Amino acid sequence: SDASKFREARRLLVQLGGPLLLLEELTFAGFVNPETDMLTVNSKPFNVFAHIASGKLRQPVLEAEQAALGTFARKFLICANRPDNDLHWDSTDPKWIPKASMAKRHRFLTTKDLHWQWFNLLIAGMVPCSAGGVDVAQAIAEVEEMKAAAIHYARNVGGWSDEIGLYVNIFGHNNVNSLFVHVVDMSELGPGFGFQSFKNCPLDAVLKVLREEAASERSMLRSAPSPLAGTRSSSWRKTTSSPFFFAGTDGATSVKAELTGRVPVLKNSASFREARRLLMEEFGGTGTLRAELLRSGFVDEATNLLTTSAQPFNVFARVASGQMKQPGMDKEQVHLGAYQDRYMVCSNRPENDEHWDSDDVEWVGKASMSRRHRFLTVKDLHWQWFNVLSFGLVEGGASMKDALKQVMDMKEAALAYTRNVGGWSDRVGLFFHVFGHNSVNSLHLHILDLQFVGPTFTKYAYKNMPIDDVIKVLTEAVEIDTHISGTSIDAAAVVKAVSPSSPVASGPVKEARISVGGKHADAEDTEVLTVNVGGELVTLARGTMLLAPVGSALRDLFQNEWSTTQLARDDQGRMFLNYPPRTFQIIVDHLRMLHGTPPNRAVPPPCVPRDAREEFEDLADILGVYDFIVGRSHWGRGKLAPKDSVPPATRSRACCARRRVRPLSPPPDSVQGERLWDSSRLEIGGCSAHARDSHTTWVSAGRAESHARAHSLARAPDVCFSIAGEAHRPKGG
Repeated sequence: SDASKFREARRLLVQLGGPLLLLEELTFAGFVNPETDMLTVNSKPFNVFAHIASGKLRQPVLEAEQAALGTFARKFLICANRPDNDLHWDSTDPKWIPKASMAKRHRFLTTKDLHWQWFNLLIAGMVPCSAGGVDVAQAIAEVEEMKAAAIHYARNVGGWSDEIGLYVNIFGHNNVNSLFVHVVDMSELGPGFGFQSFKNCPLDAVLKVLREEAASERSMLRSAPSPLAGTRSSSWRKTTSSPFFFAGTDGATSVKAELTGRVPVLKNSASFREARRLLMEEFGGTGTLRAELLRSGFVDEATNLLTTSAQPFNVFARVASGQMKQPGMDKEQVHLGAYQDRYMVCSNRPENDEHWDSDDVEWVGKASMSRRHRFLTVKDLHWQWFNVLSFGLVEGGASMKDALKQVMDMKEAALAYTRNVGGWSDRVGLFFHVFGHNSVNSLHLHILDLQFVGPTFTKYAYKNMPIDDVIKVLTEAVEIDTHISGTSIDAAAVVKAVSPSSPVASGPVKEARISVGGKHADAEDTEVLTVNVGGELVTLARGTMLLAPVGSALRDLFQNEWSTTQLARDDQGRMFLNYPPRTFQIIVDHLRMLHGTPPNRAVPPPCVPRDAREEFEDLADILGVYDFIVGRSHWGRGKLAPKDSVPPATRSRACCARRRVRPLSPPPDSVQGERLWDSSRLEIGGCSAHARDSHTTWVSAGRAESHARAHSLARAPDVCFSIAGEAHRPKGG
């Protein structure tokens, strides 16, 4: 927010590896094209100002305002905030303060030059010439021209006062990874300006630091060797062949930042399940996670073991390896009993233990969470055990069953310790911090005496993941693996074996349900309800609706028992949802596609008619599924079909359908073939239909043909079927 902090940020960047290491991070996250070193303009990650600068995204309402830039329009563009953010510029509603415009008149200035060196002013003048960068003097000239362009705009556009503020958000505090200068009329500021003041760095502060560097000829910013020099290799690049849907939430350039942004509260089985789904389906899998740890120096590429050097400092890995000793803890190891060969008990810093009950802001967040607070870590330093997020998911690593046993053994070891060491109450809490919300990149289980908890425990409630919730999710995964392999497993016996006789305050483990990426394949899948949506009846499967993101209003509607849900009812006693039926149906159909598509296939976002697009996006936002459904692909959540149960030519794929039940009969404009073997009735998405064998030869007319490709229920080329009374004959599967 000032020159001193900007100066420090540039110094830290050099210490952390320099601009070229930052280039790797941006490339890794998909913000930079490695072939051209230009900012990308893809849908994922979506880089809004780069899109505008490239011409792929237009803001028609601002075309007239571009003229106010005068001759500067050849290099720069004026951009606007979202209309609703401008509208709420003076709102005191907590919902709007973080995202509303900072003033009544608030615009952004961006550059048309998409070379990555201009993505943020943190690196202005720091990129080596050999990498296409400019020197500090040229960077100063560019920033001065940005300032002149912004002021010229404010003076000529009309309606602005003479009090013009120009600010930038420096990388680390930015939410978009392309350059933008806030142009703010300071005469009428809103609450958002004060809220964002900690990261609003004046453009003059940037110029001050750059001029200092130019005057002192501090070439070290461009030529200083990186502490990580020599580590640059292709190993950090994504090694998975899966689609990589990295969204870049709030400018995230790492799996850790993206996961934190997408799952801000990670404290139960539902959020843990969602985090693992995101890792495997949208973040590139454990290969991407390993690459990130490699880039940061936490994993040795040759051995796949966690590093134990002083930089980066990985405290629990160092303790487990024996490189770091904790005074007095040797005597406590014996209380692990038979587990002391595999695990180690660690302590917090003495001063953190001492201030466990302090409510001083200096200590809340770093003090111990309880009067008695220990950590359990694992001696096996293979990277697959660095955090529970990746347990059982690493290719070539431990199986899901072995991962489950590891967590169960950690639970038993921790409870054995608390029983044997003395002084602990019966209320023992065992918690993990899942990657994204962790502060150390080596495994550690928090062991807490919940009879005496302090303010830090409350502060970290949003990320304290009970060990029993981890066990629950891993048990589900073991069941899935066992189901796919064709063997049987007694789920109740597994869960019973998981729960030791000793009491654990994190709660008992309920009987697990099979889950694939958040989908529950239990009775919820077959529970059906007819809902009145804006006057139209829609038949729903509860399990399908539970594919909506955890915490969304849509999921909450179907989370509890419908009979006890306090919602409006129509005159027939059916649940009534006062939403526009057309766009609600699009959302439901997308969830149906996810439900019916195998997990090895991606489901693209729904195609919405132009006249319904605005209503669709508004409804998605109201139901809490906007980020989940708009412009984002997902892997299917259905079951993998047995390879030998159905011939490839006739293996079918479920699809969505219209919800008006109509009896199937040959339409008047079709001709029925001579052979007709079998006819059976189907119920598909609330649509009644008949299935016939591959020799049925109805031929449909006109408009039905265009829908056949999208709504095929079978891959056999000679199958005819009907949706809402229209006959369809798929062509070539």
